[in-house]
Amino acid sequence: MKCLIIYIVLALSFSKEEYFKVISSKELSTVNTMLTQLEKEKEGSDKKAYKGALLMKKAGFQKSPKEKLEVFKQGRAQLETAIGANSKNTEYRFLRLIIQENAPKILKYQGNIMEDVKWIKSHYSLVHADVKNAIVSYSKKSINLKL
Repeated sequence: MKCLIIYIVLALSFSKEEYFKVISSKELSTVNTMLTQLEKEKEGSDKKAYKGALLMKKAGFQKSPKEKLEVFKQGRAQLETAIGANSKNTEYRFLRLIIQENAPKILKYQGNIMEDVKWIKSHYSLVHADVKNAIVSYSKKSINLKL
């Protein structure tokens, strides 16, 4: 019964805490589940940013290089569109940092790492508690983000 209640709550509302667990996950099924959940959310920059980062994460699970590149490009376009619409959003920059630090070098998607690290550090105190927790957790394994 308790599991059913948790499932219903997760199915009905978007949880940033749950999202950051998924973005750190190594399972395609959790990424796909979160993407399905995001489809139910209203359109906007948040949805684009979250979905874009998840698509880039999902790209790593694709079988062929062509599929990987197509899914990655689709996600990149969504995340960069969200950042372009709201360049001062620390959470979006954090999502981009996670992806850029972990993207294969061949994709040439590392150009904003230091800029985003600097922004995240200077605006850390202003973000939502769930995002702060995710930043602290990620900083422990990040190459560039040290708090």
